[in-house]
Amino acid sequence: MECRVALTEIEKIAILQQRHDVFIEEFNFFTQRTDNARIESDKYDEYALLLGVWEKNILIASCRLILPDNPLGLPTLMSMQIDSKKYLVKQKTAEISRITVASTQRAFKKTIRILQTMQKEINRVSIEHNIVQWIGAVGPAFLRLLNQSRLPYHPIGPLQLHIGIERYPIVLTLQEYTFALNSK
Repeated sequence: MECRVALTEIEKIAILQQRHDVFIEEFNFFTQRTDNARIESDKYDEYALLLGVWEKNILIASCRLILPDNPLGLPTLMSMQIDSKKYLVKQKTAEISRITVASTQRAFKKTIRILQTMQKEINRVSIEHNIVQWIGAVGPAFLRLLNQSRLPYHPIGPLQLHIGIERYPIVLTLQEYTFALNSK
């Protein structure tokens, strides 16, 4: 299992197609595009790195890392209530979103390995970009799964309606992640 930034157009399209399968076909989070293209994308993708988890050249999971300093801002910060005491405002922050795991790969232990593999690559890429914390928005069950994966994300705001379901805005700092890795 390997996680890497999508560099080729074929890899990027595979990730956008997987997002379509999960977010539109399976969970109905978003509506089908008017041109009926079987991809899911939005305005933030232009400012993001798409990451795929590959196993024997088959895409089994993906996410995107929206880079800081883009002209649109970070979606979670723009649309959710954030507790300023729990979020390090002045730290260089990226947003992890559009996390997918193919339905055939969602066994508990496998999903944990996928999330850990994904976070290692996010960490590697973040160091290159001087990013020191990651935010996102997840439901309570997914937050528990992240924590069971030894990824100590924690809420930085109340549970609130976001993209059709209740989610927490969450954060993980590079320091917290490094500490969790070293305490295994």
